[in-house]
Amino acid sequence: MATIESKEGEIRKGLEGVVVDSTATSLVDGAAGRMYYRGYPIESLVRHRFAAVMHLLVFGELPDERRLAEVEDYLWHAGHLPPEVAHSLRQLARHGAHPMLTLQAICPLLNLEPPAVRLGRTSDEEEGLVIAARLPAAIALVNAAIDDRTEHAYPESRRYGERYLQLLHGRKPATVEVEAFEILQVLQLDHGFNASTFTARVVTSTLAPPASALSAAMGALYGPLHGAADQGALEMALEVGKPERAATFVAECLATGRRVLGMGHREYRVVDPRARIVKTLAERVAVKPDLRNLLDTLLAVEAAFVEQTSAKKRTLRANMEFYKGVLCLALGIDKEFFTATFAASRTFGWVAHIVEQRKDNRLIRPSAHYIGPAPRPE
Repeated sequence: MATIESKEGEIRKGLEGVVVDSTATSLVDGAAGRMYYRGYPIESLVRHRFAAVMHLLVFGELPDERRLAEVEDYLWHAGHLPPEVAHSLRQLARHGAHPMLTLQAICPLLNLEPPAVRLGRTSDEEEGLVIAARLPAAIALVNAAIDDRTEHAYPESRRYGERYLQLLHGRKPATVEVEAFEILQVLQLDHGFNASTFTARVVTSTLAPPASALSAAMGALYGPLHGAADQGALEMALEVGKPERAATFVAECLATGRRVLGMGHREYRVVDPRARIVKTLAERVAVKPDLRNLLDTLLAVEAAFVEQTSAKKRTLRANMEFYKGVLCLALGIDKEFFTATFAASRTFGWVAHIVEQRKDNRLIRPSAHYIGPAPRPE
């Protein structure tokens, strides 16, 4: 029987190790456990405001104080939801679907009625930035609609993190909450050619509009092997219940082949540098007894996992999603909105990649190795 061979020979499932393009946005140094945005180590960038690091990623440089004020002002103006879009979003949210499904559905409408002020240099860039700027208000509206609560008034604060938390809770957050939230969002801005970013670039390569690329990227982010691992890791901690049960739980997972969500990362051969920062933040803000118990349970699960897999060639450690759930709960973000909060930040990263893809575009269209029946007689 005749066979049809792959054009490229070796098949790399999941495209692991395959270099498909170049990027100037972020560098993931998995061997050393380091990450950089446009050359700056993430450890130094978390000392800057979220809007400043977003500007670095999208526009290439950190802004001075005047430019930062312009960026914050733009995000505030652009962040208002047009009345008709807000009405459609309420109707969608009341169907009770997961917030990520609702946001993915409404995403192409978020750029309607753009604000008078502009920040983007091109129409594609501006379209993406308007959608990203409006996600905090959209997420807060979905949060209110699900519980049939009154929506909070749009805050006057120009600071991104303060406005996000105030939209959710209707109160001015403490400084430590704003700082912790913005650090988390800085860490979530970009991360190489991850699944959702690559999805955005694939859609962009077809010359579809940015709204389509962002909607598709949100769909990829919703998967439990990508952005939704944060909710899964927290639910796992709730299942374990207390630190004393961690070792038994891990042993059962390893014996049955169950995945311990939030452990390990394809890119990092050592510790995920973002995980170290998130763990420190969680220890700082998760002070209530129930949250502290969850954090201690996660710490115990990681310790047990490392101990019980130490004989393996590569020891897996916690990635960023592992401790993120406890941090989000401490900031008053419900578990159903963990991934949506992730999307609110990563959308700016997707915009940077959309712009980059547009500059030197080629349709992304890989080949496949055919393993079906040989050609049949006509």
